[in-house]
Amino acid sequence: MTSNYDDFSEYVAPSSELEDAEFDYFELLSAYIDGEATIAERKQVQHWLDNDPEIKQTYLQLVKLQGGMQNLTAPTQEKVSAEILSEQVFNRIDRRSNQKRAIIWGSAIAATIIGAISGIVPNPLSPTSLRMAENSPQNNQPQPMMVAISLNKPAVVIPKAAVSEPK
Repeated sequence: MTSNYDDFSEYVAPSSELEDAEFDYFELLSAYIDGEATIAERKQVQHWLDNDPEIKQTYLQLVKLQGGMQNLTAPTQEKVSAEILSEQVFNRIDRRSNQKRAIIWGSAIAATIIGAISGIVPNPLSPTSLRMAENSPQNNQPQPMMVAISLNKPAVVIPKAAVSEPK
């Protein structure tokens, strides 16, 4: 079973009439500028230009564009062979990879130099130098130290582990 709504051939979108009208006047203006319009079309364009400032503005822009296009010159460039072009592309790729490699090596060398300098030059504010200053004796006399040696009696009592007997 088919309905009348299944046939979309007669359907026209609401805004398409406006778009078609805009396209039609634009196309007619282009034909008028190019000298391809018929007498009736020329009269229609003249009527539009006299009465519609928006169409007149579009007409002036098209005339300016056409004049600019006619004054353009095509660039004259030698044809480059595929071999030369591919060689230039690969040379540029090689240069970029060499630049990246140079940046990486330069960074590694700079880090090594900074590490070497920081290891040689003492930092007066580093925690190790402060600890050495705290532990250094005030005078050059040796401090007496007591050493206790226990032969038969351990310094720390270690409890014996519980031993279980087999049943």
